[in-house]
Parts: sequence; C-alpha cells; structure tokens
Amino acid sequence: MVPTGKHKPELMNLVGEVLSDLEGRPLDADMESHLNERFGPRTSTYRRLCDLLSAGVEEGWAAYVDIQGPNYRRGRLAEPSDKTAQMSIESARLQDVKGQYHCHTLGEINMIIPLEPDGQFCGHGAGWKVFPPMSEHFPTVRGRALMMYFLPQGKIEYKAPPAEISA
Repeated sequence: MVPTGKHKPELMNLVGEVLSDLEGRPLDADMESHLNERFGPRTSTYRRLCDLLSAGVEEGWAAYVDIQGPNYRRGRLAEPSDKTAQMSIESARLQDVKGQYHCHTLGEINMIIPLEPDGQFCGHGAGWKVFPPMSEHFPTVRGRALMMYFLPQGKIEYKAPPAEISA
C-alpha cells in the first residue's frame, strides 16, 4: 500500500488529466514536445503539480524512501491501474546522483522540477522528458531536482551497462 496525505488526491486527479490527454500516443519525441507545450513549466498545470509534489515530500507520501541516503530518495505514488493509464507513478528527490543503469522496456515519462537554477535530469531542466521503449541509461541528476516518473505497466529492467559506457 502506498502512503497518502492531504494533498495527494488533488495531485492524482491532476495527473489523471495529464495521462488522459496522452491516451493512445506513443512514448516518443512527439509526446515529449506535446507535454512541454501543453503541460510545461509556463503552465498552471505544471506549477500546480510542482506545488503538490513538494507538499507530498513535506507530508511524507512523496520521495519517502532513502535509496542512497538523503540525496537520493524515491517513493511510489501509485501502482498501475485504470486510474493511472496502467502506469506506475514514482516520485524522487535527488541531488548530484548517478542512478542504477536500466532499460525502459515500455518507455518512461519524466516530469522534472529543478530545485535550484542549474538542476537537471539527464541534461534536461524544468519540464518533461520522454524515453521511448527499449531506451537505456544511467539516470543522472546534476544539482537538486524533484521528479515524477511514469512507467507503463510499471516495467523497468535494471541491468549491467554495456562495457563501452560502464566506466
């Protein structure tokens, strides 16, 4: 069972609106452009999601598990279900972190909320980053960031990186 709190229902309702808008779209560069145009940093939706996720950290239902100490925290917000378009929804609060190499077997959608001016996730600042199915990487945060990420059917495959990039 995932934790809840005062502001979580509002966050999940707003996330549901975003996910409904994406229904039937492939996880690709076009989806990323669409998300940044329709729900990007200049929109009231993005700003409200930022506020609600920050409230979730304070209330203990977002980014609530230490993964590698206080600079790398995650927490599941929702399991895949009809309400989440069959995506798991995770939260993270990160600072100068290189995470475990993995493959997005069905893709991944990331909402990036820099907590300082130079905060970035995989080279991207405020907004949305979409990784297509079968993409692989080390999730890397420079500076401080709060995030939500969405995994179709909750699928992710942690694995050893290819030899040419493991160093």
